[in-house]
Amino acid sequence: LQKEGYLYHSLRGTVKRWAWDMDKINSLRISDSVLALLMREMNKLPDDLKMGLEVASCMGATVSMDIVRILSFHLQIDLSAILDSVTGKGFMDRIETSNYRFSHDRVQQAAYEMMSDERRRENHMAFGLAICSHALENGNDELLFTSVNQINRGGHDVLSDPCKKAMIAALNLKVGNKSAALTDFDSALAYFKHGISFLNEEYWKHQYQLSIDLHNAAADASCALSDTVGVRFYSQSVFSYAVSLEDKLDAMFVLVKSLRMALALSEAEKCAVRFLQDLGQNKILEF
Repeated sequence: LQKEGYLYHSLRGTVKRWAWDMDKINSLRISDSVLALLMREMNKLPDDLKMGLEVASCMGATVSMDIVRILSFHLQIDLSAILDSVTGKGFMDRIETSNYRFSHDRVQQAAYEMMSDERRRENHMAFGLAICSHALENGNDELLFTSVNQINRGGHDVLSDPCKKAMIAALNLKVGNKSAALTDFDSALAYFKHGISFLNEEYWKHQYQLSIDLHNAAADASCALSDTVGVRFYSQSVFSYAVSLEDKLDAMFVLVKSLRMALALSEAEKCAVRFLQDLGQNKILEF
């Protein structure tokens, strides 16, 4: 650290002492061997502290006190006290009174990798559902996004309850629409894709309107990202399964718009003409 300039002698005052740049130190890359050492040190911790590190690592680099309180109630533990103990051992830092933060991203990675992939996904799902319940009760959009992100990291195959899967599909549509309203179309499309993945079997039959809404939204977000292939894919799903021409209208509009943006004008015209014919608007075509 001294050789690289992260640790140096301070000339302030009358006593020579060490000083350091903590921001630079936190940005240091830690080798795989050090990561392995961190994991060994973590495994020596008491079970409650190891669990606290695992829980925190699922939430990312930082954990807010709101999340700590929600998960404390969900897990029936005093997570704040556990994270204080972890902080005392140098694995995390307390940022004023509002957040806990891992002392380095490699520390968070080491804590995360103490769990099996199956355990991680189960935790993401369980924590996401717990946070979601609180977010919906209090109308907290920030927590809602956090909860849906956690649920999506768990994945659709962690759940077997069709009612919960349908609820999560609808929540992805909701947060996706909020992201689109903020012009964050990359995130919006990711949410719509996750929403589709949570739909139950034979969803066009049993979750028709939600399926229409998710596929139309995915096509629209793809269009905003100039992804003509994506627009074709999601629009075609609507064309294949929608039971009325009216239900195909939005998908057709987005497809024609996307083709025009891609300067595929001839194809855009053909799609529009074919759809107008399906609608029986021959008089418009003759005009």
